[in-house]
Formats: sequence, structure tokens, C-alpha cells
Amino acid sequence: MRKRLTTVFISVILALSVAFLFTACEPNDARSENPCFRYDDNGKLLTFTLELRQPSDESVTESTDKFPHSKLDGELIKSWEIPMYGNTVYESVVKYFDDKNESVTFRLEGRKFYMFHDITLENGTVYNLETVYMAIDGEYAKCANFQSLLGSDGLGGTDDDVKTVILVYRGWLY
Repeated sequence: MRKRLTTVFISVILALSVAFLFTACEPNDARSENPCFRYDDNGKLLTFTLELRQPSDESVTESTDKFPHSKLDGELIKSWEIPMYGNTVYESVVKYFDDKNESVTFRLEGRKFYMFHDITLENGTVYNLETVYMAIDGEYAKCANFQSLLGSDGLGGTDDDVKTVILVYRGWLY
């Protein structure tokens, strides 16, 4: 009897440990528990523009940067009008490309950040985004799963909503 209780106890501890490991891998980020499409007060679907750009001929080093990055005005490779879905840029982009011929993949970095990994266009061209510079409405943005779609007021259809997400291919110049 004592052996059985010990075996059951060890089994429960192992099961809890495995469950903890699997849940610990998911970031505690800004994603929605129940994502849905976002609409303004008039029922119009809210969207933002996702642009993939070549690096510019010019670079910039911000006061908070260790390395220079490309300006945001490089040649446009492709743009998409992405419906707002969930709370974050990450959720919207994943949802948009879910049933498309083109694809975007993300990589989990440091068990916290979903970083853009690559984009495959309809013609088969693949862009490795490991050194992409990402800007939200002209400002540097570290990762997509913490970037709120609705800005600081949390309301859709207002001036602080995300309007443009620019991915500069090979944008970090180090």
C-alpha cells in the first residue's frame, strides 16, 4: 500500500512538473485570451498596413541604440492591409496569413518575445527576418506580441490605434 501511494505521489509530481514546463514556455504577453476582430463604433472593421521594405541607403542611430539601423524609407517590397484581430500585432498577422498562399512565421525568443522569423511571398521568394527592423507608426518596436493594436486608450477607431507596421528587411546594420 505504501509503495502504491509513493508511486501515485511521484506520478502526480511528474505530471505537474511537465505541465509547468509546457506552460512556462508560453510568454505572459499582451495577447487576448479570446481574440476577435476589432470594429469601430460604426461597425467598420479596423485595419493597419503591414509593409515589408528594403533597407534604405541611409542609416540612423537612436540615443537608445547600440547599433545603427536603416531608415524606414527603403523601397517597398510588398504591403498588406491587415484586419485587427485580438489585442496585438502578432495575433492579427498570424490570423491574416492563416489561410493565405503567402506566409509569415515567428520565432519565440527567450521564452518571451515572438520575433518575426520569415516571410514567404506568393511567388516563392523567402525573406529571412532575423535582422528585421520593426517600426510601429514610425517608432521602433521590439516584438509583435506585446504591441497593442488599440494604443494607450484601449479604444478602437481612435488616433492612437496602430496604423502602419514597417518591417525593414536586414534593417539592423551590425
